[in-house]
Amino acid sequence: MSKWTAKQTGYMKEALRLARQGWGLVSPNPMVGAVLVKRGRVLAKNWHSGPGQLHAEAAVLAEAGRKAAGAELYVNLEPCAHHGRTGPCVEAIIEAKVAKVFYSVPDPHAVAAGGARLLEDAGVEVDRGLLADEAWELNQFFFKWATTGVPFVILKTAASLDGKIATSSGDSRWISSKAARNFGHHIRAGVDAILIGRNTACKDDPELSARPWGRRKMHRQPRRVVLDPALKLPFDLKLFDPALGGPTTVVCAPEAPTAAKEELRRLGHVVMEAPKLPSGFLSLSTVVNELGQSGCQSVLIEPGATLASSALLEEPVVDLVHIFLAPMFLGGRDAPGLLGGPGLAALNLARAAEILKIGRKGPDVHIMVRPNGAFKPSDDARSPWQPEPPAAAQ
Repeated sequence: MSKWTAKQTGYMKEALRLARQGWGLVSPNPMVGAVLVKRGRVLAKNWHSGPGQLHAEAAVLAEAGRKAAGAELYVNLEPCAHHGRTGPCVEAIIEAKVAKVFYSVPDPHAVAAGGARLLEDAGVEVDRGLLADEAWELNQFFFKWATTGVPFVILKTAASLDGKIATSSGDSRWISSKAARNFGHHIRAGVDAILIGRNTACKDDPELSARPWGRRKMHRQPRRVVLDPALKLPFDLKLFDPALGGPTTVVCAPEAPTAAKEELRRLGHVVMEAPKLPSGFLSLSTVVNELGQSGCQSVLIEPGATLASSALLEEPVVDLVHIFLAPMFLGGRDAPGLLGGPGLAALNLARAAEILKIGRKGPDVHIMVRPNGAFKPSDDARSPWQPEPPAAAQ
């Protein structure tokens, strides 16, 4: 039996629903929602809408005013304890005389963590763990980056039922349905960077922008990243169009032509170097780590067959995979499959994975997969979703 009542669970579900409205709007901050309740009545509810804006806890306390005294606060992340763009939420909670705080998971950030202990020291009752799994999943980008410095990496791909991502002539538009493509733009809207390979850039000439349907105006587009080992991409591609706003990051090998590097920088773009692997492909772990150091918490890879093989098998960097299977068969020995590259020589070398969810996006089958070794709640005992150890007997 749960230690929490149905009403308490309902309040936290509402906090999580509110927090989700921050998708694509709040990075580098986490998505947070808050509900303030007193004697079974909701006094206020709100969510953090972006950097520099009031945190969810501060917003509901400001709305409730003096009525907050003696109330219960439900929030999906431990209230922060540091001075950033805004003041510490724990100070606002203590000053408002809130009686009890329910939070789902601790804040993993070394600077912001510790709010729960400060609240308890001030006499505020604290309850931890309500809907912890849902709260962790909501902010897994933030949790991974805050604890490792490495972005959370998503790979999205689409194929026919026989696993082909294009016909033998290279025709691939559109294998996936409009519903699947819309969901792809939803993912784009929530990540910090989109990464593609040179072949995809040349063949599809994408903008690498997010165009989510039925939502408010985005405050920023994800960072565009393209792998181009020898810097042979033409500069008239859409992803180099200054009208898109912001620079494109082009990743090349150290030995790429100096003149091409200088020209890209002159045009306002960013040049990143990464070593080549024995296969000749650029090191994705180097690319991902450098993006993390620059503040990217999440990266979406939209690969062709070669890049997908590199990201999943040769140098695994992927934490979550979205696969869309369209109800069609393409066939053909020369038609590219989901994964290219040399492949594996034996089944015992295969990289296993956990299927998290199977659903539908329009007519397409949508499969969510977590490869073995990816970031997940049980990574280690220091993870923020683990329960507190019991107090030692006195």
